Amino acid sequence: MSCRLDKDTRALLQQRLEDLGGVSFAEFVKDSLGLLELKIADTEEIKERAWGEGYEQAEKDCQIWHYCAVCGKRIDISPNSESHKAMIGYMREHGWAHASCHRQ
Repeated sequence: MSCRLDKDTRALLQQRLEDLGGVSFAEFVKDSLGLLELKIADTEEIKERAWGEGYEQAEKDCQIWHYCAVCGKRIDISPNSESHKAMIGYMREHGWAHASCHRQ
């Protein structure tokens, strides 16, 4: 079975399907007829999933780390920890700066 929808109605339907967690059109129709009970994602569940995804991306993009001089494995550094402060102090003491600042 198929149905014809104008562009605006189709866009609204697609948005509603996404809002319901990406259900199919068939599932939406069955739910509307009472033949299927859709599990609508809980607001807290959505927030937790979004926060987790954002946190993981931030870890990849912004995490502070360096390699172990002995085994070569990565050592993660927590922001504002003693290790992080020691790193900053070391870099300051040894004249680390922007390349453009060194050229001045």
